[in-house]
Amino acid sequence: MSWLDKVTPINLLEEKEKFFADQTYNPQFIFTEPIDQDTLYRYGLPKKEYLDLAKEILDKTYFGRNEKDLIMLEGPILSQNEVNHKFTTFLKMHKLEERFSIVWSTAFTSRASINKNTIKLRNNAEFRKDGTIGLIYHEIGTHALRRINYEKQPWYRKKNEFGLTTDYLRTEEGLAALHSLLPKTFFSAFNSAIRYLAIHYSQNFSFSELWQYIGAYIQDRETRWMVTFRQKRGLTDTSQPGGMTKDLVYFEGMIEVWRWLRDNEYNPTNLYYGKIAHEDSAQAAAISSNNILLPSFYTLSQEIYKQKMEIIGLFNNF
Repeated sequence: MSWLDKVTPINLLEEKEKFFADQTYNPQFIFTEPIDQDTLYRYGLPKKEYLDLAKEILDKTYFGRNEKDLIMLEGPILSQNEVNHKFTTFLKMHKLEERFSIVWSTAFTSRASINKNTIKLRNNAEFRKDGTIGLIYHEIGTHALRRINYEKQPWYRKKNEFGLTTDYLRTEEGLAALHSLLPKTFFSAFNSAIRYLAIHYSQNFSFSELWQYIGAYIQDRETRWMVTFRQKRGLTDTSQPGGMTKDLVYFEGMIEVWRWLRDNEYNPTNLYYGKIAHEDSAQAAAISSNNILLPSFYTLSQEIYKQKMEIIGLFNNF
């Protein structure tokens, strides 16, 4: 059983329906096996320095704007055919059209996700132009390329033997989150900032209290549910404080990776040798095959990549 299956309640849909019928109700989740504290808090708790920064970003982002304004900034809505075309075009640019198939379903939890050879897109989700390109940069341009390059390395599935021992998830998700901002005209990291604050408040709030708090930023019911659920998952009784803190890797990772890029002339090449942490990148580069794929949004114009990364850092005060 995968890690994701373990932390997904078997009665998730039933409890979701109960909650939507009464938003003071705190879901009572059932798991296939108990979730221990080590799993809940493997990535620690939010740090004050980053909490303060997350609040600054949200104050700046929502000053004179609301959720609808932020959604509209992602461009016009695309049809399913248009979304397919954009994903397919990016795959062809990197000669990956034979590697990945695109599958649509209303059963998918996430709007977009990717595994070894499948790109999963949710049928009933809204896809806007800039946001869709950001998803492509996130899922294919970061996650997929790092995985494919990893498969080419002499240390594939043998990282410990080569001393590449640092947990890579902050780098993985931080780099992907930064790249998702590149095609946008508004460079705020507000989505990751909201999650970071939600993780913090989940340690003292019940599910329904956290739902109310998130409502200051997210009114869309499905998005608000997902953010609330992700921070309270792992708990059987969500009236209790606590919950899984894994999502903090997105915000902390964005900051750590941006600072690494700044210190390395905004050249992400060493981060693309595989699924590695930025702390291990120099060592990985020294023992790796150089026959790696880099994303076109970097190789076609390194100067534009650098300029946009500088703007992202400046806007978010990284």
